[in-house]
Amino acid sequence: MYPGGVWSWWGTDPRITTPEIATLVGRERTAIWARFGHWKRIGFWDGSEIRTNPRVFGVDQVQLEIPVIGPAQGAEVLDQLADVDGVLGAWVLFGMSLHGREGETVRVSLAAENAKRVNRRIRILRGLSSTGDLEGPFRDSPPPCLRPLTPLDWRVLAAVIANPNSSPGRLARLVGITPKTFSYHRDLLIEHHAIFYHPKLNWSKLECAFLLLCCRESEDVGAVRAELQARYPASIPMDLKGGEGISPEWDDSTCFAAIVPAHSPNAVHELIRDVSGIPGARLVRADTAGPERLYFDWVNCQVAERIAATAGGVPGRAPRLGSRKRIALVAARSTESRELTAH
Repeated sequence: MYPGGVWSWWGTDPRITTPEIATLVGRERTAIWARFGHWKRIGFWDGSEIRTNPRVFGVDQVQLEIPVIGPAQGAEVLDQLADVDGVLGAWVLFGMSLHGREGETVRVSLAAENAKRVNRRIRILRGLSSTGDLEGPFRDSPPPCLRPLTPLDWRVLAAVIANPNSSPGRLARLVGITPKTFSYHRDLLIEHHAIFYHPKLNWSKLECAFLLLCCRESEDVGAVRAELQARYPASIPMDLKGGEGISPEWDDSTCFAAIVPAHSPNAVHELIRDVSGIPGARLVRADTAGPERLYFDWVNCQVAERIAATAGGVPGRAPRLGSRKRIALVAARSTESRELTAH
């Protein structure tokens, strides 16, 4: 599902078809459909969420980590982050932190409009930490958006982020354009890095851990991968793409990912300690609490402001709602309000 068959920080390509996946993995199309159905039934895969590139709005982003005590507190912090303005995404990690602390942390992505706002958000997030300490912020620069968005692009983007798993035909009807026009503009949003599709995956449902491994030198990567597969023959190492600049410890030339069997949270902890002991491994971390949580309010308000700024004077359009009303609709979480916003 990832472009080029390489696990990417910037997500999957939603345009790849089931027959294309079947060809890539050498199986029948029916087997791929069955696998997706199984993933959905057991709660491993639940469609996709869409991350809008903050650089579409001329804004960069940063990451920081909040130390927590156990996955339960991590899940609580994820819920509390929904009330913090400017939070873009967060997920729980287990492993050795940059400061040498072993345990869970919540890694948070923040919009970075300016230093003043980032510092204000950091002060708020410090109150969510079990120790009052934070690690970071680290620069987290997604690729630049390759062109400015047109008024129609903004309408298509609003429809897509509100209904990420709907068909192009249905979304085209909501926007009031043909499916061909809608697909053309959605493809431009994908190809020009305006949006990133992230699958909603919960690795614990497959009794697996998704590991991120950082080696001391690029020359150590091959030896660490070989030793990992020797210790865990069922593991699946994967190359990374887009990790440059994610944070100080990640570099595509020295890091890789792996899916490794782990039958419980305690097994994940033991797995991390064991893999960390492989010669050449510098830092090993694992997702421990389901998929990344994406927070839409900040992005939705930014999209709403641009729609409101560009929607006037278009023939055949319904009367324009006031800016505050439109922002409230875009930020609403109900399906009905999202569909109305897309209209």
